[in-house]
Amino acid sequence: MQQGKDRVNRAVAVLREVAGPSYPLLFLKLGISNWTPVGEEMMHKVVPGKQGTAALVICDAEGNAKAMSTWLPGDRAQSLAKTLESREIPAFPGEVKLPI
Repeated sequence: MQQGKDRVNRAVAVLREVAGPSYPLLFLKLGISNWTPVGEEMMHKVVPGKQGTAALVICDAEGNAKAMSTWLPGDRAQSLAKTLESREIPAFPGEVKLPI
């Protein structure tokens, strides 16, 4: 659990530098019965919201969401995603696993 918490804290710190207020999500991988911490990898994904909003998420290579920004205008979230890419945090191609 502590290892997952440390990985999430690093993801939150990176996301806060780029997107401002951001929050921790998963410390443990979803869908696994034993206590497996989220992965070390950092990838990003823009998650669409309602009425043209979106959130920026940092996840591991399996899509387990470690950190999430507040809801932003969709175009702003896309712009911030490009900033993460410039910091060598690649886009996640699949569906992210959110705790909701």
